[in-house]
Amino acid sequence: MSKEAINHADGREGLPKHADLRRLLAYWQERSGPRDFPRRADVDPIDFRFMLDRVALTEVHDSIDQGPRRYRLRLVGSYWYRLLGFEATGMWMNDFPHSNQRKLTEDFYAAMIEGRRPRFAQRDVIVDDQLLHYEIMLLPLSEDGSRISMIMTGIGPD
Repeated sequence: MSKEAINHADGREGLPKHADLRRLLAYWQERSGPRDFPRRADVDPIDFRFMLDRVALTEVHDSIDQGPRRYRLRLVGSYWYRLLGFEATGMWMNDFPHSNQRKLTEDFYAAMIEGRRPRFAQRDVIVDDQLLHYEIMLLPLSEDGSRISMIMTGIGPD
């Protein structure tokens, strides 16, 4: 399986434009080794302290009864507070206060899980009457080497 990232806009392989995201992708590829995905234990936050405040870890909870997949924001870096306007650590995505942002995020997560490859996108949002332009990247993690159990998200502000 290729470990290259997919551009969410056009579905083609590529690299994020933001240097920190390219560096994080290279780290993820290195930590994967011969496996499709690294485990959470393979990833040490000290190794990406250059952007630690811009990283989030999201747990993936598949339903036993074929209900909808759920996501829990296990750890959210401090940069996200400014972007979101609230503390999201520990929050379930279905409790996210902004329904349009929740749907955008869940759809992005689902595309990454279905494609089983890192995925990145350019985004524009308005926060406190200010337009923010950023690039975002999702990196899959797996405890058993097959099922994607966690998503590491990095953000590269413009």
